[in-house]
This record gives sequence, C-alpha cells and structure tokens, in this order.
Amino acid sequence: MIARCLSYISIILNLILGARTIKGAVTVSIIFFILFIIYTSLQAYTYRNTARHLEKIQQEKKELQAANKKLAGELKKIKQNMKKTSQQSPNKKVAYLTFDDGPSSNTSAILSILDHYKIKATFFVIGNQSERGKHMYKRIVAEGHAIGLHSYSHEYRTIYVSPTAFHQDFNQIRELVYQLTGQKPNIIRFPGGSNNHISRKYGGKNLMHTLIQQMTREGYRYFDWNVDSRDAERVTQSRDIIIQSVLQGSKNKQKAIILLHDSQVKTTTVEALPAIIEGLRKQGFSFDVLTDQSFTYHFAPSS
Repeated sequence: MIARCLSYISIILNLILGARTIKGAVTVSIIFFILFIIYTSLQAYTYRNTARHLEKIQQEKKELQAANKKLAGELKKIKQNMKKTSQQSPNKKVAYLTFDDGPSSNTSAILSILDHYKIKATFFVIGNQSERGKHMYKRIVAEGHAIGLHSYSHEYRTIYVSPTAFHQDFNQIRELVYQLTGQKPNIIRFPGGSNNHISRKYGGKNLMHTLIQQMTREGYRYFDWNVDSRDAERVTQSRDIIIQSVLQGSKNKQKAIILLHDSQVKTTTVEALPAIIEGLRKQGFSFDVLTDQSFTYHFAPSS
C-alpha cells in the first residue's frame, strides 16, 4: 500500500510540474497534500501495529519464561519425590549410622573411616568451642554428612529442669552450629532419648511429653534408635561387644537407626566401625543420612 502511495505521489509531482495554469497547479497540490496526509497516516498505523506486535512478542516471551520456570520447579519436585520413594522402598535395607556427643578427636578418625568406605552418617552434636571442635563441625558438613542437634551441655540436671532450661541450652547449640556452618539443622535427638527416665528426676514425668510437643511445633523432627551399639553402657566398651550388638541388632531389619558415640572416650567405637560397616554390607544394607523426610523411630511413651 505504501509503495502504491509513493507511485501516486510521483505521478502528482509530474502533474504539478506539467500544469499549464495556476488553478491546475493548485488543484494538483491539494490532491498531493491529501495523499501526503494519507501516506503519513498509513506510516503511523504501520508503526503502531509493529509496536503492538513487538509488545505482544515480549509478553509471550515473559509468559514462556514463567511457564519454563514453573515446569523446572515441578520437575525438581518430581525428582525429589522419586528420591524419597526410592529411599522409602520397603525392599531396600538402609542403615543410618548416628554418632552422639561429639565432636572430638574421635570424630576426626570416624570421618576418615567413613570417607574410606565412601558412606555418609549423621552426627548429633553437642557444644565444643575448642579450635578442634569448631573445625569438626565444619568438616562434618563439608564432607557431606548430616548434622543434627543434641544439646549444648548434655547435662541432664541442667537441661531437664524445665522446658525453659532445655530451650536455653538448645538455642546455644543451634546458634553455634549456624555460626560455624551456615546450616540450621531441623533434626534432633534428645539426650537419653525421647522417653529417658532420668529427666523425671529433674523435671517431672510430663517433661519429655511437653518437650516433644514443643519441638515438633517448632519444625524439628526427633530421632531415637532401634539398634543400640551398647557403647554407652561403659566408659570404654569392648570393641567386640559393640560390633556384635550392632550386627545382631540390625538383623531382620529393613531400616536400622544405629546409636553410636563419638565423644572423647569412645575409642573402641572407632576401632569397631570398619567391622560394623563391612558386616552391615554383608547383610545387604546401604547407608544414608537422616533428614526430616527419612525413616524415623520413636520410643513408646512411658506410662
């Protein structure tokens, strides 16, 4: 259409130049002016249409990007759910090695053993402000293990006096772990387990029930254990007893949450660990860390 207008304008110019009278020239000029207005209007119309088209393309691009982002998010959720389903498969034997009361120099040795066997474990830590302790918190996380909260002091007569006393102590270990690792763990283990009897002596028979309710409301998931290594029965337990207790306790279980300790005195736990790992593998177990989505085990409440 624009090309046609330009052709008309060329004809009009030739007519003006070829007009023999002023009246004729004026008439031709008026016609030219009218055509010029039509031409500029067409140009403006074309520009507006082009601008609208470009704007529509940009909007469609934004919508496509948003749709792609949504699809990526849904795909991530699907993958996570598939992983959870795989972890929760009833036919898969999984052992969760858990270590309480560290970090200490034994934690370093345990981490080296775990690295040798290429497996991950879960560490329920207490407070250790030494340089070695601070390094261990960081190393646990850096090497891909799970870190859970146990308490800061692990002093029963301090933490189990009241819910307030427990939370004050608990907040200390939570803040320490966050400052050193940048993580905010949401898995915990109560010192002595969720139905320990010694807490009754200091805080009454309903204290643990109250603490469980409070911590659950705050978004924490607590873990007891269904396999006891018995390394806490004595200051330094026999290496063979530890190995036997874990391997016997794990038999006929699909999911085994195994209680071990990595405090400073638990040297025989370190010594027993390679045989425990190899024995569990022979029983068909793989190894994993505890999360707020994994298998859990809770003691039955005391009556």
